[in-house]
Amino acid sequence: MLIPSRQHGLIDYGVAAMLGGLAASRALPPPVRGVLGVAAAYHGSYSAVTDYEMGLRPRLTMRQHLGLDALGGAALLGAGLALRRQPGQARALLIGLGLAELAVVAFSEDRAASGPRLLGTEAPPGYPPLDVPKPVAEGVHIVDSLMEGPLGTELPVRMTVLRLPDGSLLLHSPTRFSPALGEALAGLGPVRHLVAPNIAHWTFLEAWQRAFPEAVTWAAPGLRQRGQVRRSRVRLDYDLHPSPPAAWGGAITLVTVPGGFGFHEVALFHEPSRTLVLTDLVLNLEAPRLPALLRPVARLFGSLAPDGMPPPYLRAVIRWRRRAATRAAERLLALEPDRVIFAHGRWFERYGTTALRRSLRWLLG
Repeated sequence: MLIPSRQHGLIDYGVAAMLGGLAASRALPPPVRGVLGVAAAYHGSYSAVTDYEMGLRPRLTMRQHLGLDALGGAALLGAGLALRRQPGQARALLIGLGLAELAVVAFSEDRAASGPRLLGTEAPPGYPPLDVPKPVAEGVHIVDSLMEGPLGTELPVRMTVLRLPDGSLLLHSPTRFSPALGEALAGLGPVRHLVAPNIAHWTFLEAWQRAFPEAVTWAAPGLRQRGQVRRSRVRLDYDLHPSPPAAWGGAITLVTVPGGFGFHEVALFHEPSRTLVLTDLVLNLEAPRLPALLRPVARLFGSLAPDGMPPPYLRAVIRWRRRAATRAAERLLALEPDRVIFAHGRWFERYGTTALRRSLRWLLG
């Protein structure tokens, strides 16, 4: 029985990891470690671009992959024979690895059962319909969209639209712009306010500013000082402060969650609907909507539903100012929101306070 392509892929990455581990071992002489390091990088790189289940980008056929496997095995075998000045055991290791590689090639299927699955999702990566306003509560809409993720993947991202007492619209964390979306929002009310709520969610602002030049842009504290923002064409009219702007008509309460290195996330509480709007403070990704390759990482980070925690690096940044951040988190819970909307993943449609408490347990202690 021949080795199926999926199992061969698992062997590929296992071999690359093993070779990398051996290359780091000080028990082996440097020349042998160098050969093993090159072999690890070689095997991992072409495996990632093979058109089989464990590939990331389909560039090589399975037959081409097996040809490269054979070349790699022959190179290990040849290195073991050529490095005559190295200890016998180290040379035997290279020869054995090369022979094992050639044996796996000989007993493997030369056609893949299917294409790459590591970057595939079981469900659509976003929350359709995309790039259209969807009502959530009186005066509250969401716009679900997509953004570019690692390795060319697509990840869900969300904008929240709040209607203010004067009938105008506030766009929180604007997503990608399209004329159709702009027209749909204009049908709900005049777009007069754009909010960049933290250091990451501002990159789509420029297109919205061109479409609605009279809209005022409000920024999280410290955003305008960041180099990437200064080099962009984005216009930041005003910074947000603890007291909400008078132009918002007293309908919104602001809570700023601070962190280290200039991080601030400004949360908006829409009082008429008792809706709390966050950005990255909660990350509640659903496994079927994530690429298979990213699911173990999201689970390890605690960012899969229903845990809803931000990734460890963001938790570390916020913990840099833990006392102030904890006070801000307690203020968010004291608002007792009915629902909590955030930028990524399944938002909390009901029991908002309870769900938020669970997601903030890392900060509340």
